[in-house]
Amino acid sequence: MKRSILYGTLAFMLFLTACSSNGNNNNTAGTPSGSAPQTSAAASPSAEPAKDPLGKYETPIEVTTARSLGSTVQFAEGESLDNNVWYRGYKDDLGIILKNEWTVPDAQYGQKMNVSIASGSIPDIVAVDLTQLQKLIESDMIMDMTEVYEQYASELTKQTLSSDGGVGWTAVTFGGKKMALPSTASVIDGTQMIWIREDWLKKVGLSAPKTIDDVLKIAEAFVKQKPGGQDKTYGLALGKDIYSGYGGIGGLAYGFKAYPKAWVKGADGKLAYGSTQPVMKQALAKLQDMFKAGLIDPEFGVYDANKVNELITSGKIGMFYGQHWNAFWPLPDSFKNDKNANWVPYPIASADSSPASSLASNGALLFYAVKKGAKNPEALVKLLNYSLEKQYGANGRDKRFFNSENTSLNLYAYDAVTAQDPLQNINIYRGVKKAFEAKSDEGLSFDVKDNYGSINKYLAGDNTFWASYKWAGPDGALSVEDYYDQQKLIVLNGFLGAPTATMLKKSSTLDTLELETFTKIILNAAPVDSFDTFVDNWKKLGGDEITKEVNDWAAAK
Repeated sequence: MKRSILYGTLAFMLFLTACSSNGNNNNTAGTPSGSAPQTSAAASPSAEPAKDPLGKYETPIEVTTARSLGSTVQFAEGESLDNNVWYRGYKDDLGIILKNEWTVPDAQYGQKMNVSIASGSIPDIVAVDLTQLQKLIESDMIMDMTEVYEQYASELTKQTLSSDGGVGWTAVTFGGKKMALPSTASVIDGTQMIWIREDWLKKVGLSAPKTIDDVLKIAEAFVKQKPGGQDKTYGLALGKDIYSGYGGIGGLAYGFKAYPKAWVKGADGKLAYGSTQPVMKQALAKLQDMFKAGLIDPEFGVYDANKVNELITSGKIGMFYGQHWNAFWPLPDSFKNDKNANWVPYPIASADSSPASSLASNGALLFYAVKKGAKNPEALVKLLNYSLEKQYGANGRDKRFFNSENTSLNLYAYDAVTAQDPLQNINIYRGVKKAFEAKSDEGLSFDVKDNYGSINKYLAGDNTFWASYKWAGPDGALSVEDYYDQQKLIVLNGFLGAPTATMLKKSSTLDTLELETFTKIILNAAPVDSFDTFVDNWKKLGGDEITKEVNDWAAAK
C-alpha cells in the first residue's frame, strides 16, 4: 500500500492493539510554559484561559502509561519502547517523561488491562476499548476530560477528532461529559464498492451496473461467456465470512437498503437490528437466485479470504464487493498474473431507481482515558496534539518520526497517543485530483505528493505502482468514497456503545443463528421464508432485550 495506508490502515491496526498509552499515579507535577501550576488533575480548570497546546513544561513531569507491542515491531540498536524518537520528542519538546508502567505482547494487552481495571490500579493514561471504558466509568476510576480537552486541544486536534461526523465523540460521551478521547479513524473507508474487471465488461458488451439487476446480468455474462478463458467462471465472489469487507454480501444488501450487523432507525424512529428487517429477506432472496443460477461458487461456505483471493487472482471471478484497500490486496496479484486485468471500482448498485447508500464503519475502536486524580490530565491532550502535529501540521509530515533508513522499522508504532485524520485518505484523493488538474503538486501535503508521484510513475510505464493508481488515481477506489461523501450516500451505525449486558450473554448464540440461517438460505439449503423463523427466534433468544438496551443507550445520549 501507499504510505498513507501504511500510516493509516496498518498503523491503525497496530495502535488498536499496540500503540496504546496508559499510565499510573507517580507523576511529578510540572508547569506548562505560560500556564499556572496544576495542583490536582481532578481539579477542573473551568474558569482558566486556553493553554498552549504544545507548550513545554518548565519542570519536566512524569506520566505513566502501559503499552502492548506487536511481534513485528523492531527497534534500532540501543533503542526500545522506552527509548525511541517519539519518547525523546515527548521529553525534549513537551517536557513529558513518559514511563511505560508495563509492556506486554499485543495479544495479551486486553487481558492485562482488564486485570488492572479489576484491581483498581491503572496507569495515568489508559488506552481501552469501549467495554473497558464502560467499566472504568462505572467504577469511577477516570476523570471527565471535557474542560481539559477544550483548554488544551490544538485547533488541529479539534478539527481531526470532529472530522468523523461526531462518531468518536458519541462513543465516549456519557451524560454530556467527554470521558475519554477517541483515537479517531476513517468512517468512510469502511464503505463498500463493487470491483469489476473492466476488460471483461468490454468483452461481454456490458456497461457498469446501475442496478442490482445489472449486477446479475454482468454475473450471468461472465459465467456464460467466460471472458477470462477459464473452463469455469463464477459471477460474484463470496466467502464463508459473509460480512467480510472483501467478498461479502454487505454491498449487495445495502442496495436493498438492508444493513446487516448494524443498528438503524426504524419507521418508529427507534433503533432496530438491520439483519432482522424485511429488506434483508429481499437481499437473501436475490442471493439465493444467483446461487441457483450458478453465479456463486457452491463451495463458498468453506472459503476463507485466501481462497477467495485465489479465485479472483487466477481469473475465475471478475466481480466482488469490497473496499478501498483491495487496490493493494489482492488485486495486484491479479494484474501480475494477467496484465489485461483492469479492475475498476464502482459505487454499489441499487435495487430500485434511487442511489444506494453504503454503511460506513464505526470509526474509533480505541479510546484514551485519564486516571481519576492524576496530576496532569492535560498531558494526554498535549501528547495527542504532538502526534497530530507531526502527522498533519502546517509543515507537513515530520519524516523524522515516520521514516528510517532501516525500512524494517515502523517508527509510527512507537507513538503512544495517536489518532488518524478520518478524512486522510479521501483528502489524498482530492489533493491528487487537484495536482492533476494543475499539473503540479506544489503546496500540497507530503502524502498527496507521494501518491501523485507514484501514480505518475505508473502512467509513465512503471507497473510497480499499479495499486497506487487503482487506489488514489482519477478513477480509483477513493473516487468512489469521494462520490459517497459528496452525494451524502453514507449510513452510520446507530449504536456506538459498549456491548450491552444481554449482548455479552447472548451475542454468540445469536450470531451463530444468523450466520447459519443466512448461509443456508443463500445455498438454497433452506427456503427464503426461514428468514421469518430466524427473526422470531432471534427476538425470543435475547434480541428483544438487546433492542431495548440499545435504545436505552441511545436515549441516554
